[in-house]
Amino acid sequence: MTAARRGARSTALALTLGAVTLAAACSSPTSAPARRVARATPTTSTPSTTTTSTLPSAVPTTIPAPVVPAAGWSHPATALPPAGGFTSLSCISDVFCLAAGGGSNQADAAASTGPGAVAAWDGATWSAATSYFATSPGAAPPPWLPAIACTGGPLCAVVDGSGHTSLGDGTNWLPPVPLAAAPVPAPNPADPGPGHVGSRTAAVACATSQACAYVDNTGHAATMHGTTWSAPQVFTTQVGASTVDLFQTGRVGVACASTSSCTALVGDTALDWDGTSWAASAGPWGASATSGDTAVSCPSPGTCTAVHGTSVSTRTPGTGWSTPRPIDANGGLDAVSCPSSAVCVAADAHGNVLRAAGSTWGPPQKVVPTATAYTGVGTGLSCPSEQFCMVLTGDGDYATYQGSPATAPTGA
Repeated sequence: MTAARRGARSTALALTLGAVTLAAACSSPTSAPARRVARATPTTSTPSTTTTSTLPSAVPTTIPAPVVPAAGWSHPATALPPAGGFTSLSCISDVFCLAAGGGSNQADAAASTGPGAVAAWDGATWSAATSYFATSPGAAPPPWLPAIACTGGPLCAVVDGSGHTSLGDGTNWLPPVPLAAAPVPAPNPADPGPGHVGSRTAAVACATSQACAYVDNTGHAATMHGTTWSAPQVFTTQVGASTVDLFQTGRVGVACASTSSCTALVGDTALDWDGTSWAASAGPWGASATSGDTAVSCPSPGTCTAVHGTSVSTRTPGTGWSTPRPIDANGGLDAVSCPSSAVCVAADAHGNVLRAAGSTWGPPQKVVPTATAYTGVGTGLSCPSEQFCMVLTGDGDYATYQGSPATAPTGA
């Protein structure tokens, strides 16, 4: 990154911090070295070296992981993940991405825990992760599967399955605060309660630096105005003769196209924000979506693309969700990012990405190794423009896309 770009970014950070009176960073960075992206475009298979963590000590271990670079994608590289792995990714440009993780994800190979952490990418290297949420903040538990969303400024919101939120710029963070208490309906019989894999997840999306939306997998939805979060609105469903809370085992999705248009998916229910309140309607997958990860991206109001399992579903203004269409026989679709109404990129839990131009999806292309340490945290994917994307696994393996994906891909 040039000195001018670094200076511009520093000025933006200072302005943002002054606007929201952020606290200083909670802890000093670790000593783990950042790794430079190895940009390459060969068409033959080249062994790539990745680094994962021997849990829970986080000692780097070198593992050969040959991956054929897909057109436009870099060789996979690795950033050492925090204890708990990377759980979410948000990029606002090709020189500024933030990855959240740490905490207690209840889903990795050794059940490791650590502080909630955020690492920044500047277009070439990852910073060491800084803590925003202590391991034991008083009586509160460590964060569960943190999710992050960033907008220009930059200003970022981090939320997690324990109902806490924090605002920051990637380096400096306000202390995490819990959302206001909400009415608690009868528990869903499918909900095993806190402490089980996939039992407490949350998602966040920000339309502007003053407007964000939160949803969790037990049917709580809230919005941020300025720097203040509303009390959650609670959504329920019928199970037999009982009214119980919504529940989805796994990651949920939320996307905001504007301050008056946000869409979330929790199991078989879609939640839509119109600038005043949330409303529930039928989701695209029905009861099959109550287990597994779901993701949604909305490049413009009313226009959304969602993925789950092997399938994709779309919605346009004035229409319902389309019949789910299989696009990935590997299954495990858990991330989608649509930088425009013409282009979408999806990712699955096996290190594959798929690209769509219009309604035509290309075949899965493996761009990063399949996670082996943090296997249950899902995939991070962020495409701030048609010319740039990043995909990141819980293990810290990542790849970047540079180019223009506007032309139709090969495949159905």
